[in-house]
Amino acid sequence: MGDESAPEPNMRDLMAPVAYVLLHWGWLEEEVRARIKAIEPDRQLSEQSVWVHWREVEPGACQRIRTNIEMLVDVRNCLAHGLCGANADPRSGNEPHVVCHAGASQRHFNISELEQVADALHVARNAVRDGRI
Repeated sequence: MGDESAPEPNMRDLMAPVAYVLLHWGWLEEEVRARIKAIEPDRQLSEQSVWVHWREVEPGACQRIRTNIEMLVDVRNCLAHGLCGANADPRSGNEPHVVCHAGASQRHFNISELEQVADALHVARNAVRDGRI
């Protein structure tokens, strides 16, 4: 009989949670935009960060969410602005990870960490959408 164990994660498996982190971040920002528009329908959202606008409109809620997602913001920013490599050799026995420039150093995020960040961003998005902040 053949080996019944699940195959080791490969590059495609690693890239999925990277995409999920970025997509969940985008969805979170869309919920923030919707919240701003619900509070101040006539506000023109300029090129500034949506977070700057939200802090002006609803400072307490913005601060609570930002405090809760500070580590998530850091990971998202590393992925969006510093992603420079990946390792996902299924034969290595090592958990797949991405590599990001972070100033003068590099940071590694493994597949399970990325999945946790995506899940936490999903929870934050729901909190903003449902007004649980």
